[in-house]
Amino acid sequence: MDVEFRAEDYDAAHAGPLLPLVKAAHDELPTHPDLQPPPGKELLPENRGVFVVAYVNGRAAASGGYQTFEGDSTGATVEFVRLYVGPAARRTGIGRALLSELEERALDDDYRWGVLPVGANQRAAQGLYEYLGYHRFDGAEGGGGRLLYRKELED
Repeated sequence: MDVEFRAEDYDAAHAGPLLPLVKAAHDELPTHPDLQPPPGKELLPENRGVFVVAYVNGRAAASGGYQTFEGDSTGATVEFVRLYVGPAARRTGIGRALLSELEERALDDDYRWGVLPVGANQRAAQGLYEYLGYHRFDGAEGGGGRLLYRKELED
């Protein structure tokens, strides 16, 4: 399996290589809040953010990004957002690889902690995040019935 990660413009990626994944996401999760474009320019490098597309054998298979977590006034916490793995790429390790890539980029951007919001009924995602060392905040909810997971990022 040949995997390549590319930082891309969110809007351009969704209008091009991610179109099949966008359709799959809308079919699977029609009311999910992450299916709307980000409200601002949070996912841009000049704002300490990024949006990454994972390509497997030349085809877009997963995507996700990060932005500064507004719940930490020190700027040391990154929020991983808009993580999605297409149905055909699930259970292949691409989700773990994508999150690892995002964590490495976040460390390079001087973040120390990572936060992940996840839907309360997204059990597979919760299991993956816990397996990767994320822990749920006691009583933490990210709004809209979402839970927050946190982890210290490591080199």
